[in-house]
Amino acid sequence: MKKIIFGITVLILTLAGCKYEEGSAFTNVEKHIKGIWSISSIYKNGEKTDTESPTVVESQNAVYEFHKTKLLLISYVYGDIAYQSPGSWSFGDKKKTIELTFKNQYYDLNRSYEIVKFTNKELKVRFTDDYGVKWTLDFTLEYLFSPNDL
Repeated sequence: MKKIIFGITVLILTLAGCKYEEGSAFTNVEKHIKGIWSISSIYKNGEKTDTESPTVVESQNAVYEFHKTKLLLISYVYGDIAYQSPGSWSFGDKKKTIELTFKNQYYDLNRSYEIVKFTNKELKVRFTDDYGVKWTLDFTLEYLFSPNDL
């Protein structure tokens, strides 16, 4: 009987840890998102692209700072000029999505990213834009904030 209970417990804990399609073992995703992440690769309709992006704010090497106050600060380059765009973030749908609000160079955007993979060094999200294009963005962790950071 103890073996059966132990087996069921292990199965439940294993399934609970695999939240995302490509895996994650975090029990507290909020703790692990707070930091500085850069977009390391972009996929358009499943094909890697080095020349296209959903918006300039979601372009290659853009840097996203997720603060514990739910503040989002995005740094990106357009042309030869560096920009910063403020916004906000939150988790949605039982922490299977991350909801971002930020300003593109011309207008405000509300973006709901489905989290595909979330590890201690990588965050992979995807969404479909208004034109039916399926985008996947790979983020790499640059710096994890300590509990005392903003």
